[in-house]
Amino acid sequence: MDTAILLAILAGFFWAANIVTVRWALQRSQSFPLAGAAVGLFIAAALALIIAIASGQAAPTGDDLLRFGLVGAIAPGSAQGLFVAAIGSIGASRTSVLIGTSPVFSILLAIAFLGEDWKLGIIVGTVVTVAGGAIIGWEPGLLARRLGVMYGLITALTFGVRDVVARSFNTDSDISAWTSGAIVLGAASVVLFVMVAVQHRRDMGSALAGAFPEFVASGLLIGLALPTLLAALDRGQVGVVAPLSLAAQNVSVVALAAVVFGRDERTPRILVAIVLVLFGATLVSVA
Repeated sequence: MDTAILLAILAGFFWAANIVTVRWALQRSQSFPLAGAAVGLFIAAALALIIAIASGQAAPTGDDLLRFGLVGAIAPGSAQGLFVAAIGSIGASRTSVLIGTSPVFSILLAIAFLGEDWKLGIIVGTVVTVAGGAIIGWEPGLLARRLGVMYGLITALTFGVRDVVARSFNTDSDISAWTSGAIVLGAASVVLFVMVAVQHRRDMGSALAGAFPEFVASGLLIGLALPTLLAALDRGQVGVVAPLSLAAQNVSVVALAAVVFGRDERTPRILVAIVLVLFGATLVSVA
């Protein structure tokens, strides 16, 4: 199996495990989503940095810090709070399906800005993927939680931007995926801490302390997922890596969430949406 494909699938599994872990953490702690996201990203950045240093990777240049810091500020920085809020509002499986539309944004942006090829299969796969997301977006009862749906779709857009920007920067840099991942996650955690400071001016410390115990596992999973995804993007085109990673994420998250949370996470509508997203991702990848 091609290394990029294997890494993309592995990253998708790590992201799925993180989604399920976040919902579990929110249910157990009742902590603020933004504070939990900040704690998770801080732990993820620390893990990636420790692995980068322990493996003797080359130090980043000033350009590397600026470039990958920008990626981190986009996603997961600006997106992570929305991502966690979506999970808390509409559940792990539904959020995963909506984020599964991010390859649409990734591919269209890659065609526009990176000069990647487009084919009929890409267009058809994109339409099918959007249809899968739309099924969740218009699920009866979710209209009352339309903010959760909106959070999921905005997160998908920022993830698409991240994939394209990261792919562009990866081709011009010699640093490892762990080093670039540490920079991305470090910048993202700074963005989140600033947002927490704005939201919880007087009780920032207590908000972070309340989220810390439950979001350690999430941070460890993000610390594995993002560098793995960056390594995949360094070796393969956005149009291949993004759909496969999201397809692996959707399959994994439904299986894991069904075991952990029960019937609410495996409704017929969710399963149909998953099939459409997977079929769309497969068409895009084959094309």
